[in-house]
Amino acid sequence: MGKEFQINQEQLSQLNQLIQNLSAEQLVWVNGYLSGIINGKKNAIDVSVISSQKSSESITILFGTHTGHSKEIAMDLHDRVLALGFDAKIQGLDFYTKNDLKKEKYLFLIVSTHGEGEAPIQAEDLYEYVHGKRAPKLPDTKYAVLALGDKTYKKYCQTGIDFDLAFTKLGAQAILPVQTSDVAYEEVAEQWIEKVTGELKSLVPEVTASTQSASASVPKKKFNRANPYYAEVLEKVRITTTDSEKEIYHVEISLENSGIEYTAGDSIGILPNNPIDLVDLIIDKLEDDPERIVTIDEKEISLFRALQNKLEITVLNREVLEKYKTITQNKDIELLLNNEDELENYLHGADAYDLLEDYPGEITSDQFLSTLRVLYARLYSISSGPRANPEEVHITIASVRYNRKKRDRNGACSSYITDEVNVGDHLPIYIDKNESFRLPDDENKPLIMVGAGTGVAPYRSFLQEREQNKAKGKSWLFFGNQRFKKDFLYQLEWQKFLKKGILQKLDVAFSRDQEEKAYVQHRLKENGKEVFQWLENGAHFYICGDKKYMAKDVQTSLLEIIQNEGGITSEKAEEYLKKLKKEKRLLLDVY
Repeated sequence: MGKEFQINQEQLSQLNQLIQNLSAEQLVWVNGYLSGIINGKKNAIDVSVISSQKSSESITILFGTHTGHSKEIAMDLHDRVLALGFDAKIQGLDFYTKNDLKKEKYLFLIVSTHGEGEAPIQAEDLYEYVHGKRAPKLPDTKYAVLALGDKTYKKYCQTGIDFDLAFTKLGAQAILPVQTSDVAYEEVAEQWIEKVTGELKSLVPEVTASTQSASASVPKKKFNRANPYYAEVLEKVRITTTDSEKEIYHVEISLENSGIEYTAGDSIGILPNNPIDLVDLIIDKLEDDPERIVTIDEKEISLFRALQNKLEITVLNREVLEKYKTITQNKDIELLLNNEDELENYLHGADAYDLLEDYPGEITSDQFLSTLRVLYARLYSISSGPRANPEEVHITIASVRYNRKKRDRNGACSSYITDEVNVGDHLPIYIDKNESFRLPDDENKPLIMVGAGTGVAPYRSFLQEREQNKAKGKSWLFFGNQRFKKDFLYQLEWQKFLKKGILQKLDVAFSRDQEEKAYVQHRLKENGKEVFQWLENGAHFYICGDKKYMAKDVQTSLLEIIQNEGGITSEKAEEYLKKLKKEKRLLLDVY
């Protein structure tokens, strides 16, 4: 920022003098007022909304998050509640004092579920507490829970549901039913916040109308899934050889003048277009007119456009099948839904056309559209450091292509970018914060980074950031892919980092270059003694990539290393690993 934009010492003194006596809710109002001025809306906020009246009721807002979404929602709710005139505090569950639970009058919890019913690490202690014998009775507590999850999983919001049941069992009174949300959570979260603030206004009548109007001053996040930024593609380069089985691209995207900021470890969300050939197949199967106007989210749009960029058609989940079964009364789907193994196998790779083809039944086009989910953004780990690449963001993307039932399939976003998007085109994007995958605050701490394929992307961001910050901590990268000559992503960059001393060690595993396959977990075990020494010296251990196989195998190998090199039992090794997670020294970005 240039000097002409900085305030001088006299102005700073005046500002400090002004704000030192302001209350928390007044500061929130000032924040909104200044935002209005910056956006050219000086008259958008009337100073008359400042209320001298403040509610005597205290409100606690708690969040349990894996990526940071729950925290964002909690902060939004906190701002709104303060603006209403309440005394409110906000805390992550890992910092919450369990003994305070019985004192709470109004408690609002926003918590995510990771994978198949797993609570985020920071929520584990309170989760165990409220389900244990020492949990207190809560007859004076009113509460509401917002549960985030991913409907790809059967138990997609289980953590929030479990908290809600536990609070009820302990005698607390729910002022709203537990609200569940899929990955497209923004609209649901906004509606939940509106309901919460509405309930607070009715429950605590001393909050005046003039105070309530202050909530309009709270600024909202500018770009998200519901309101993406259309960013220009600056570069798109294939970084595997043309004869490689893997089709991987490095893509650079402009953020110039967008005001968008990100941190190393974050992801980028991209709203894709579904493959046109799949859209055509579905419309032909439905025997409908692609130009017929349909209504999606209260907006009129052609059937073709609805299937191309509004609804999810490349992947299915249990909820879609259940809705489809209800309409068609197909008995075979009911059998499928009752067999978890067969259901999992079917959902892996099946799309909306498969559903129509494999389980025929009487269903209109509009009914079929009603079974489909909204098209969700695809998330990609950012592969650029923000300081090294100002006003740019880079991603590393592998094109998803496969054949199932003698029909070629393409990923919605990956094939869209690799096949259709060119330099100069614009992509609808937003930044997806990932607070569970961050560089350590102490830049002297060592890093052990494990990634296979495109899972190496965030480590490019990490090392670029460490270079810019002149960090002294050591770094060790374990990278795996199929073939050295074809698939060594960012090879020259890793070599430069080694030469500069930003990266101290690089171990690679190319699975197809020898008869016996070798993976990153094998390289870890080969270096087990030194890996354990790094952990004992405070290293942060990162895993990025496939959740089902690679990440699971790496953690198994890490447990073996801890047990063998530490000379401890398997139970003690589990405790060691759990401690690493609690200390945020074992961090995963898996998919």
